[in-house]
Amino acid sequence: MPYQGEIAALTAVVLWSSTAILFETIGKRIGSFNTNLMRLTLAALLLSLTLYFQKGMFLPVTASNDQILWLGLSGVVGLALGDAAFFKCLVVLGSRLATLLLSLSPVFTTIFAWFFLGEHLSLVGLAGILTTFTGIFWVVNEKSEEHHPHVKFKGIILGILAALGQAAGVILAKYGFRTEIDALSATILRMVPAALVMWTAAILLKRLTPMKIFITDKKATRFIIIASIIGPYLGVWLANVAVKYAEAGVASTLLAMVPVLLIPLVWIVHNTRPTLRAVTGTLIAMAGVALIFMR
Repeated sequence: MPYQGEIAALTAVVLWSSTAILFETIGKRIGSFNTNLMRLTLAALLLSLTLYFQKGMFLPVTASNDQILWLGLSGVVGLALGDAAFFKCLVVLGSRLATLLLSLSPVFTTIFAWFFLGEHLSLVGLAGILTTFTGIFWVVNEKSEEHHPHVKFKGIILGILAALGQAAGVILAKYGFRTEIDALSATILRMVPAALVMWTAAILLKRLTPMKIFITDKKATRFIIIASIIGPYLGVWLANVAVKYAEAGVASTLLAMVPVLLIPLVWIVHNTRPTLRAVTGTLIAMAGVALIFMR
């Protein structure tokens, strides 16, 4: 099928954009901690069931100790800690600004890869980093009556922490991919430890409300199930298809276009018309991300 990878990437972007708005709504209703905990739990269950139907086992028991260690650490840092900051940022700043700040992740990933993995950082990559920073700074520095300056500053810090967490997760995952492992097994090895860490935190902090939410808040439960299926499950699967069948730079650039699609989606769903500065700055930032991936 022609352009199978590109179609998969664009479909994943649509799904991820929709779930960003859904997770924002859910987070404001039940809290960002509960949202991330329930999302990771449901995604881990769905992925494990898929592996069972494929290979007859719920967990990738054939994985090496190195793969379990590095992919597990990647999941804890990227999915548990990084996404905890991201979901809080969604509640504070909304899906449009939160996902735009998350697009700093390729910037930090490139810098970390240069520092820790010895990957080459070209002039094109440096131009992409500078362009991305410029676009995002221009957007988040815009004065707005929607967010109090102190609240906005808190949201920006959370968004940067989320991008740092996701970037560190990618670097840790690269160590896990030094030996061959299929994408589904690798995703499970990231998702399950992240869910376990979140449940441990919930027990220690005595925040076991997700069980109560499943029983008492049917609307939130329905939303979280839908969002978990179309986001971390179908979205991740389609992203893997995109990376497999499209050129890496093209797939990565298309998958990073979520903030662009969110501009019209937020306008439609929340009736919040974006400013020309917000649109222009987002496009500049995405052009920078494209330069980073195309380097």
